[in-house]
Amino acid sequence: MDASLARRVAACFLIGLLAAFCSARPVLAGMGEGPQEKTEAARVAKKLKKALAKAHDAEEERDALWYFQKEVSEYAELHAKEIAKVGARGETALSQSELARGIAAKRDKAKPGDIFRPRVQFLFRRLLAEQLEGPDAIDARKAVLDGNPTEEEEGSVAVVVKVNAVYAAGAPRSTVPPSVLATLPALPACLHYRFVGRDLILVDSVAQLIVDFLPAAAPDLAIKRLP
Repeated sequence: MDASLARRVAACFLIGLLAAFCSARPVLAGMGEGPQEKTEAARVAKKLKKALAKAHDAEEERDALWYFQKEVSEYAELHAKEIAKVGARGETALSQSELARGIAAKRDKAKPGDIFRPRVQFLFRRLLAEQLEGPDAIDARKAVLDGNPTEEEEGSVAVVVKVNAVYAAGAPRSTVPPSVLATLPALPACLHYRFVGRDLILVDSVAQLIVDFLPAAAPDLAIKRLP
């Protein structure tokens, strides 16, 4: 989902709103003529209200998408600056650790929700629900659960979901289904989406740093088995 798609969706809603208004004019002009006219006027008014609400929601989602893309782009710029400082020393565990420390130092005041702001959270939860809810999404939910680190897994390395925490080496890594990746906003190359339980996290794929996370982003992932 990109900005051009969001603009097209908003335009469609606004066109529908205009069409509903045009059809409503003769009805509203004749209000008071009788019960049938009043019923029709109420129906059209309800339709207008619904179209206006949809147009407002589309505009809110367009703004949320713009904000999210701006924030991840700014993070990518920071990542590039910090990686330039350690890049000459090669891709080693030491340089990765140094990169993580450098980025964390620059984002020492970062907190949950800096990127996943409330309006962005609403958008992501809606998109994830569309792809992971219902019987048709069983395969997608199975994919999310594959390698998903949970507290119930014995012997697995724990993942601490915290801004600026390092995603532990050796910890399980969830699969993000292609259908979900195609729906969520695209990310810069240095960032990946991951699931930890139902939480959606943004991970720096080089520094292995958790940049931000959205708690309970995914709907219930349980696969109900037939008796």
